Amino acid sequence: MNRYRTLIAIRGVRAPLLASTLGSVPIGMYGLAILLLVRDSGSSYGAAGLVVGAFSLANAFGAVAQGRLMDRFGQTGVLRVAAAGHLPALAALVLAATAGAPVWLLALLALSGGATLPQLPAAMRSLWNMLVADPELRASAYALVAVVFEVAVVTAPAVAAGISAVASPEVAVLVAGGLGVGSSLAFTGTGASRGWRGTPHDVGWLGPLGAPGMRTVFAVLVAFGMAVGIVQVAVPAYADARGAAETGGVLLAALSAGALVGGLIYGARTWPGALPARFPALLLGLGGGFALLAVADSNVVLAAVLLVCGLLMAPTTVVGSTLLDTVAPAGTVTEAFAAMVMGIVAGMAVGNALGGALVESASFEAAALVAGTAAAVGAAVALLRRSTLIG
Repeated sequence: MNRYRTLIAIRGVRAPLLASTLGSVPIGMYGLAILLLVRDSGSSYGAAGLVVGAFSLANAFGAVAQGRLMDRFGQTGVLRVAAAGHLPALAALVLAATAGAPVWLLALLALSGGATLPQLPAAMRSLWNMLVADPELRASAYALVAVVFEVAVVTAPAVAAGISAVASPEVAVLVAGGLGVGSSLAFTGTGASRGWRGTPHDVGWLGPLGAPGMRTVFAVLVAFGMAVGIVQVAVPAYADARGAAETGGVLLAALSAGALVGGLIYGARTWPGALPARFPALLLGLGGGFALLAVADSNVVLAAVLLVCGLLMAPTTVVGSTLLDTVAPAGTVTEAFAAMVMGIVAGMAVGNALGGALVESASFEAAALVAGTAAAVGAAVALLRRSTLIG
């Protein structure tokens, strides 16, 4: 833990790190909270899924837009403007759902809420780039960003479910909004955030994706997200088909636990080999692990394989994030990270849909093999376009 202690001891780090950690929690809360909110209003699961999808889509594109603005104008103003619009949009969504508004209006309000969600993980990643000069220690900082995000994604749905059970989905949505806005205001009040400035730059409308290496990282992580998305749907379906639907969450927890441990281990030391070579190797290992799920003959074996797969997940995203320092055009670090996250989220959305179709029309085994193939395709892209990743 020496590296992590060194990072936390850096002057000016603790306050923004804590604020960004709290600000990551709403990202994991919104999916379930909004789903329950719309369902309680009397709409179908299909309609609720449409509203959640609108929120997620707007969040992905809003993250890139906020990243571009932060790179140009600094973090303080951009995050505060987003925060000013976020809670009113969510309050309007809650009021509309309670009043039985049509789905199209709920989706429109969800778009507003998703687009204005303050992007603290991307902002914190940029601060690490400014606060840590040593490349190896900076890689540990990026691992910490991945671990914080993983913990938020894993624990936040349980928080949303608990608040919905004790109070209501309306309260869960508003609590998430209040936490996101409060964390953003606290983050922008820190000296590190106020002092951060992007590098003046001039890029086209594609932003960092105009760089070949950035397109490679983006494409590889889309394939990564697709593989993970398939598994996220296929594993609960596997448990449900065997009459134990409740074990699906436990099995996915093994995947998340592996990712948490893998991120901590990866960031705690220096690893041999260059990043452009490590990228395809990690993806190939992940693809092999996902393919092995097809031959798992019990929940115990399945959990063990998922745990091993998880160990490779966080290092894969950390390597992708670290490569941004090399492949992203100067001055686009925040937007580049947001675009990377958008690639993962988009891939997961496609993977979720594909995983559902595969387990319904074919089998869990087929879904596992396709997930393995998707990760292997990402490895092939990283290998074939390796020259674009070398600075």
